[in-house]
Amino acid sequence: MRGTREKPRLDDHGRPADAARLPAWATAYILEALAALSAGEYERDLGSSHGGVLGTLAHLYSTDLIWTARLKGERPPALLAPSALPTRPELWPLWSVQLNERRAFAAALRPGQQLHYTNLQGEAMVSRVDEALRHMINHASYHRGQVVTLLRQLGHAAPNTDLIRFYRERSTLER
Repeated sequence: MRGTREKPRLDDHGRPADAARLPAWATAYILEALAALSAGEYERDLGSSHGGVLGTLAHLYSTDLIWTARLKGERPPALLAPSALPTRPELWPLWSVQLNERRAFAAALRPGQQLHYTNLQGEAMVSRVDEALRHMINHASYHRGQVVTLLRQLGHAAPNTDLIRFYRERSTLER
């Protein structure tokens, strides 16, 4: 009906309830697709902004760790060099725990709450928590998209991690 829309489901803090679950859902699909890569393909520099698949994953995993530490008020770790990234079999268990911990911790934060942190250049920064969370989701989506492109350049199938697919799967599970 024109002029009426169903309101999105919100969590207790007025945020879209499913948004915090998106990073773990999409990352799992990406990492699953990487099983098809040979070691050479996984490590190959393809000229992307972080080299190739390995470099992009190292950047994405590192920034997830950094932002989680910032949310907790902890000193963030340095960006990981690709050679320091856990192996593919080790990566998902570590990453999923970190993403779930971040989701649980972030749920207790107020959307307008100020987040004080230092960026990677050592500059003091202030952001709203809800804006920082949106940035984390957007940043991860951007780099997962790069991994999808890299998979296709290597001749492999790439997963669909579109937001609408996430919502459709969540809707199916709720029925």
